[in-house]
Amino acid sequence: MNHDEQALGRLLKAASQSPTETPEAMPFALEARILAQWRRGVAGDDSMLLASLFRRAVVCAGVVMLVSIGWSQFSAVREVPGATTLARLEQVIPVVP
Repeated sequence: MNHDEQALGRLLKAASQSPTETPEAMPFALEARILAQWRRGVAGDDSMLLASLFRRAVVCAGVVMLVSIGWSQFSAVREVPGATTLARLEQVIPVVP
């Protein structure tokens, strides 16, 4: 006989010799508290996690956007002389379509 089969045989024999008392029913108040906590935890966690993730993504995108705008403006001023003057002129002169 295999070792696993012997262990299973011993477990089944011990289970057949155990008393056949039925456990008491769980008190209603305890059951209600457990179910209420379980229901409360399931719905709130997913939505809060998704909202937190969305907020962080928006903040990171905004920071990347500001850094790229600042970097492009700073590099344009260093490379092209008078770039700030041209940028200001572009805002002042009205363009008619």
